[in-house]
Amino acid sequence: MIKTKYVIFTLFALCLLACTPKDEKELIGGGTHYLLTARECNYAWAFNGYIEHLSYQKINYTQIHSLRKDTTLKIRDFMLGFTTCNVDFKDIKKHPDGEGYQEAYKKYGESLLVDFPPFIALSTKPDKMADKEDPVIETRLKQQLENRYTRAVYDMPAANLVYVDYRLTWLKDIKITSSAEIAGRAPGQSLTDLFVVEDYFRHHAFIVTSNKNVITDDKKIVGISLSQYLSYKPMAPAGIYLRFKDNVSVSAPVTAQFTIELVTGEDKSIKTTAAAVKLAP
Repeated sequence: MIKTKYVIFTLFALCLLACTPKDEKELIGGGTHYLLTARECNYAWAFNGYIEHLSYQKINYTQIHSLRKDTTLKIRDFMLGFTTCNVDFKDIKKHPDGEGYQEAYKKYGESLLVDFPPFIALSTKPDKMADKEDPVIETRLKQQLENRYTRAVYDMPAANLVYVDYRLTWLKDIKITSSAEIAGRAPGQSLTDLFVVEDYFRHHAFIVTSNKNVITDDKKIVGISLSQYLSYKPMAPAGIYLRFKDNVSVSAPVTAQFTIELVTGEDKSIKTTAAAVKLAP
């Protein structure tokens, strides 16, 4: 598992160094620079992962990890995520010095989506395949991110260059179903109300609302139900991690595939199904 993540990280780190446009290289220096990219939500990919529960100096926290194939998870440790983009895998151009994203996905599977979703691969390329930016969202987003993320550690900046994606498509609904019975609900029945927001992709812990407000307060965006999340009329997230509510259980081990359907404000449906995952009480 660690070896696989190292290989993936090395692959994309090399890509980043090779592909970073000249104007972005010139930004690198003191302070934190946010490079914002706007995209419509035209495609989505669901994936499985697991939540590691940790504690340090009596402070409890969690970390998200990709899931090794054929692993059985306790239901409390299961993470269901999805990532969005404006283009499909096949549209991402192959870099001359590396393999294409589609080939990498075939090799690494869903672990690629957890650690290096498509929009991150695109963000390091000269042609980011971006959509037209929204100046209102970008101004508000930068203000919020500077307040939230710009921190000095031992008098050194926390980060020099941060790629941040935001979406221009708002979501009316998120529907989640399973191929197997979960918590007494038959296959195909809605499970949406059983999930809460666990976290977001790194540096993307924010909600942009349909009226272009930006929310970064953890209490308002993390640990909330999907109905609460949707009440903001949110733009689609770049990457989001969900978990079952604490009282959700299964009576016996079960293998399930979860399908996520995103319904946009224009009533466009985007469906995606994660790989099969084994869950236990």
